[in-house]
Amino acid sequence: MLKVGIWLLLSLLSGSGLIIYALQQQYEEQSIDFRILHRDITVKLAQHETILSLLSVTSDPSVIQEKFPQILAWKPLPSAAAPHTLLPAGKGTYWLNDQHFALLIDLNLLLAELPQSHYFRHIRLSWQNAELIELGGRWQPAYWQWDKEVASALQPFELSASRDPDWARLPWLLMLLASLGWAGIIYFVSQYRVQKRQRNIAVLREHFSELTRLNAMGEITTGIVHELNQPLTAILSYNQAALRLLNQQQAHQVPPLLDAAVIQIKRISALLLQFRQKLTHDRVVFQAVNLGEIWSRVTMLLENEIQSGRVNVINRLPATLPPLRAEPLWIEQIFHNILTNAIQAQQHQAASWVAISAVASEQGITLQLKDGGPGLSEQALQQVFMPFFTTRPDGLGLGMALAETLIHRLGGSIKVENIAGQGACFTLWFPFNAQEE
Repeated sequence: MLKVGIWLLLSLLSGSGLIIYALQQQYEEQSIDFRILHRDITVKLAQHETILSLLSVTSDPSVIQEKFPQILAWKPLPSAAAPHTLLPAGKGTYWLNDQHFALLIDLNLLLAELPQSHYFRHIRLSWQNAELIELGGRWQPAYWQWDKEVASALQPFELSASRDPDWARLPWLLMLLASLGWAGIIYFVSQYRVQKRQRNIAVLREHFSELTRLNAMGEITTGIVHELNQPLTAILSYNQAALRLLNQQQAHQVPPLLDAAVIQIKRISALLLQFRQKLTHDRVVFQAVNLGEIWSRVTMLLENEIQSGRVNVINRLPATLPPLRAEPLWIEQIFHNILTNAIQAQQHQAASWVAISAVASEQGITLQLKDGGPGLSEQALQQVFMPFFTTRPDGLGLGMALAETLIHRLGGSIKVENIAGQGACFTLWFPFNAQEE
């Protein structure tokens, strides 16, 4: 539609330009014809004055009328009379008087001898605002009009002429060719732009593909570092504690620490398997998961952080909460990242707490994770789920972004808000019949 509009606009502009130019050319031609007509009439009228001054009683009227057919008659004037210089006689005739003679002149015959008089739609000669002769019917407004006074002492007529353009002489064929030319130009320009855009898209796709591969590698590497850092730290802590107990001859307390380290190692294995599935695009098979059991496992994994931060974890999950169909490790990662952030947000508080609650409906389960921290800033509320956004100097900013991604893959949703007098509140919704997205 845009191309048609541009073509119509260019065709209109070029056609208008050609019409204006052609009309200007016709006007110039007609103006030349009018000047020639004015000049010839001036010459004819000057001849009348010359003849009038040369007339005598012995002049032969037939000879004068043979050479000047517009002079219908002439007559001598009494010497005592004081006639008017010019006296209209009707039907395009008038008497031109001198001191001794008067000429009866017919303007119809005068104009008939001039070829330029046939080029105009109307021609009018007037004297003192009185019409002497008008050719072409009753005077009507025309497209062009010319007016000029005849420079004559005895016959100061006003010459007026008008004409309409010759529309058939306008360059219609040239206008059509110009319109077709614009159509061809627009077509070739559009084809050139399409081909150029396709080439640019091909180049951008190639460049984007390369950037995507590099970005995926960076994202996976950063994700691995982020997700494996906590279990590795926990394993190190458990092993160091076991060594201290062995050195203190308290071997009976070592097995629980080794069991906890085994759990963290299995979690690392599960995380690596998840990243492998992401690389190979293996489809995840969902299974029934119990949210209460996963929450208990997460609190056990973060037991050291909870105890060192003196965080009171409040579990309000109903025992009758129906199971979800999901990937257990995804739910564990979601809980783990949100709980970790809540613990870190309350590091410098005397009384810290985190509470989890859930409500089941026909479509799914709505969970709420609240904490007693200072809440999120306005910027954090808007960007908390953006990758690499973090408010901690040593943070990577991938925990909440990963949590949102996993929730969306389960077909759910997550939102965050501040609660007055408390802290941040994360609201999660999981559908019962989830399918990987």
